[in-house]
Amino acid sequence: MPATPPAETPMDTPDAPGTDAQSPEELPEDGTLCPGNALSAPALRQLLRAALPDSSRHKAAGWFDQTDFLFTRSHVDEEQDAFLDGLFITVWKRWDFWLALPYDGPAAAQPSLLRQAWARLRQPAAPQVTDGLVYQYRGYGATGQPGPWRPLQGADTPPEALQACVEAWRGVIAYWRRAEGQRRAGRPLRARLHAALTPERVRALTLLPIFTGRYNDWWDPERNGWWEGDVWIGARQPGQQGGRHWGRALKLSWRNGREAAGDEEDDAHACYQIDLVEDDAPHEGTAHPPGLRLSYAQRQSDARVSLSNDAVDHMARLLRLFTTLEQRLHAEHARQQQALQAAPPEDIPTPPLPHAPPFAPDLPDAEVFGAKIMGLSRDWQCAGRAHAARVRERWALQAEAPGNGDPAALPLVDPRGAQAGAVLLLARAVHDWGDADLSARFHRRFAFAPGALSHRAVQNGRAIGPVLWQADGGLLAYVAPAHGAQAGAWWAVSADGLRIAPAPQAGHDLDMELPADTTTADAHGLTVRGDAEGDLRGLAEDGSTLWRHHIGGAIRSIAIAPDGQALAVGSAGGYLVLLRKGSGMDPYLPSTSRYAEERRFIFWEDAPAPLAW
Repeated sequence: MPATPPAETPMDTPDAPGTDAQSPEELPEDGTLCPGNALSAPALRQLLRAALPDSSRHKAAGWFDQTDFLFTRSHVDEEQDAFLDGLFITVWKRWDFWLALPYDGPAAAQPSLLRQAWARLRQPAAPQVTDGLVYQYRGYGATGQPGPWRPLQGADTPPEALQACVEAWRGVIAYWRRAEGQRRAGRPLRARLHAALTPERVRALTLLPIFTGRYNDWWDPERNGWWEGDVWIGARQPGQQGGRHWGRALKLSWRNGREAAGDEEDDAHACYQIDLVEDDAPHEGTAHPPGLRLSYAQRQSDARVSLSNDAVDHMARLLRLFTTLEQRLHAEHARQQQALQAAPPEDIPTPPLPHAPPFAPDLPDAEVFGAKIMGLSRDWQCAGRAHAARVRERWALQAEAPGNGDPAALPLVDPRGAQAGAVLLLARAVHDWGDADLSARFHRRFAFAPGALSHRAVQNGRAIGPVLWQADGGLLAYVAPAHGAQAGAWWAVSADGLRIAPAPQAGHDLDMELPADTTTADAHGLTVRGDAEGDLRGLAEDGSTLWRHHIGGAIRSIAIAPDGQALAVGSAGGYLVLLRKGSGMDPYLPSTSRYAEERRFIFWEDAPAPLAW
């Protein structure tokens, strides 16, 4: 990891629009904990109860900035070290402080425990008790080595040691006040962290080309990551060598102070790491989002440990860093993809189908498509699911606070732009085979991505509308003329939605005056309205939005099937989309409706015939 970040915009700028992140200092605190900040025996007892509320744990550690701490309950650990009810605080290579309650257990056990505790502190005799507390401190010399333990309340104690102890003590209190505030409120910050950090979103971020191409070697310091502002970011791709296996991970690091005497170069870096875990991995605790393991370290030389529920300062910082970086990287990726999306699709390689149809009905998709296409599908669907979740999250925030829909907000970029050309070529190859089974398999494996193909739709789309349901369950749709053509044409879709062809003469016998486009349709108590952003909205009787569904391209026409179970939608992007009501929300679509995309016919200028997706 490079020692010095480049001179770029720092990450401690305001949070990305639509995120709910707070800095640690903004978190609410429980003011009933240690009122007055006094360094006293009652305050230490309160902190011990907060950090170690029951007998299931004897130790609780944490850190902030250059300070780390360890609470202990009276016990002898597996290494036969004895501990009292106390608190160790370290200000990195400057001061160590030990505050403890005198041992008040059974007299028979006292000498053994005390001897081990005092030996651990290298004290020849039991330290003095002052105001109900044992105070000890030690300072560090110019070589980075600690001196002997001394009584903190001694006559020769330097004022700077007392001042450092008071400041560290107050920092620990503030840390635990924020932790208690979250616990008493039902841990809302943890809920926001879990909503933002999902396996789909983490995986989608690590699949950006900058991680899979340029910075794709976890073990090479020159290729394992880069400084994005003042935060270092790197991703580990899954792999295996011999009997060694490693999974996907995302790491965020930043300079946390500076090296002290005796430290290795670049040691003063703290980090958070997000590991995707297998379904059968042991449960890591409630601080970790499902499918992920969160760990952190105060310094580069420290072993990372699992994030705990009490580490709310770190939850807040991790949430802010992740959401801001996610938006920044996806936006940059979108800018880089504009030229790629504008290029002819044949310039982008796509793996060929290993076999020609027809296929046996029970043949698995892996054999139909082959390993390369199946891998492309996994990445495509994973990124699509993550993007759909982010769209739904943004919609929810807009509904709660309309200001979050400000046009100045960073766009939600579909991360599949880099793969869109290859998948489009594959879609055309599947279409050309004309095999219904192959088409259905492709449709299941590659959900359409309006955002990833929006540039092509804007450049080449032939507007569609109106759309009209027919008595036999089929559709008629009017398609605007291609460039240079004199007139548009009517197209007919079969009742099963599988086939499209120029309409028979009956289609041309419609009223001489073309029916007007309609962007609102009503049937069976449902009102559906389309907008210029390509969204459908299902509206209640009072006008409130029940659901949203993104189609792509300004909506030109909507028709509800006579039975109310299907919708036909035409858009300015060249899309004729058939939606059918299902049992639940499709996780791969940017939608909150129960409508699944049954078929999409694409009319673009750069193709001689409509493409069925």
